[in-house]
Amino acid sequence: MRRDLSKNEVERLFVGAVDGALAEPEAKEFDAELAANPELKAKFAKYQRAISLLKEAPKEKAPDALASMILRRTRRRRFQLRTRDLQNAYFPFPAEVVVPMIIAVLVAMFMLLSSP
Repeated sequence: MRRDLSKNEVERLFVGAVDGALAEPEAKEFDAELAANPELKAKFAKYQRAISLLKEAPKEKAPDALASMILRRTRRRRFQLRTRDLQNAYFPFPAEVVVPMIIAVLVAMFMLLSSP
């Protein structure tokens, strides 16, 4: 018997076993592990049941205009993000900080230019 299986190995083996895509040695090893480990066998039975229910579920057809709706929505969001980025690029500081700094610079320039 093999060491404890990791979650990824279990998923790969479950998918391969349900689809019948396991190689002959892997399939035999997997069947032996299922026979030896009742917990793994129960998990595999639940997985098989879930897959069979998913395959039996009715298939829904996507709306005809789905692609154009998705494209329109992504363009709108891209435009909104671009305009938001432009607004933030021009005004990275709040006006409460910028206005007093400009006034202070103007007063300092006036003082320098008007002094003898």
